[in-house]
Formats: sequence, structure tokens, C-alpha cells
Amino acid sequence: MTSTQAAKASETKSTQAARAFEDFLAAETGLVLRIARRLMGDPEKAKDLAQDALLKAHQNLEGFRWDCSLKTWVLRITVNEGIKRLRRRRLKQRVTGWISSDSGSQAPAGYGLSRAPSPEKVAGLRQQVRMLDGVLSKLPARQRTVLVLRYLEGMSVAQIAETIGVGPGTVKTHLVRGLRRVRAEWKEKGREDGHECL
Repeated sequence: MTSTQAAKASETKSTQAARAFEDFLAAETGLVLRIARRLMGDPEKAKDLAQDALLKAHQNLEGFRWDCSLKTWVLRITVNEGIKRLRRRRLKQRVTGWISSDSGSQAPAGYGLSRAPSPEKVAGLRQQVRMLDGVLSKLPARQRTVLVLRYLEGMSVAQIAETIGVGPGTVKTHLVRGLRRVRAEWKEKGREDGHECL
């Protein structure tokens, strides 16, 4: 193969990758944003995460090996970036707590609640979402990620394993441990608030 042919082949590969990425953006940007929102719990932080993850994927498109789908690769970048941010945020909260006794709490974001027929029902659902957000925020980043991908995004164990780069057994372990902690926290929160939960 001559150097001209090699350059054309490389250019064609780059063009194909760019076209595939554009197609992905058109079809799956909403999915990336939903996952980011559910991981971060805050719509603005989620937009930042999604934008940074998509930018990182675009910048590293040349290095994409095509050994998995482009969707899986971008979601893995999103999840990994989200986990890094959650860890940083948790560390910052701990340090802030050590420095001052007033560790400001943030208002959790909802999970896209649909309109309910009555304001009471909407208020009740929002309270449950806030409780769930509070419970999820206490989980380790990996457990939270696995639970979000499985139960809020509907991914299979195999898809989650491929997305976060671990084995299916590890995903199942995180699911079981995460669910156990969510149930315990949910029951405790329900008792604190005077409600019967789970």
C-alpha cells in the first residue's frame, strides 16, 4: 500500500467515525443526558457532565477501536466521568463537614415526573423522588451507577457490565448490595418522616 492509499484509508476511517458520531449524537444525546441527570441528581451538573463526556468522546474518536458499539463507548465515558464527579463531590462534602459544622445540603432533582391529576399526588410523588434522591446520594458511586442504569434506564446486566467495564458478576454484586442499602435507608427515612416505606 502506498502512502497515498494509506492516507486515503485513514481519512476514510476518520470520516466514517465522524459520521457515526454525528448519527449517535442525533439519536442518543437524550440518553446520555438522562443518564447524566440521574447520576448527578442536578440538571445543571448533568448538562455539564453530558457535554464534557460527549466532548471527550469526540476528541478521542480517533482512538476508538470499534471493539464495542459507539453507544456503549460513549456511555462508558459518561458513567466514568460521572463517577469521578460524584467521588469528588462526596470528598468535598466530607472536607466541608470537617471544616464547618454547616455542610449545606442541596435540593435533589426530580426524575422527570409526569403531570398528576391532583396537586396532592404530585406533592407525594415529589417527596418520594426527594427521598429516593437522598437515599441514592448515600450510596457509593459504583452502586449508584449500577442501580441507575438497571432500574431507571432499563439496561440489562450484560449491557451495564459492558458500559462500565466490569464483569456481570460484579454488576450483580453491586445491584444486590445497592438494593439492600436502598431498602434499609428507605425504611429508615420512612420512619423518620412518619411514613411506611417498602
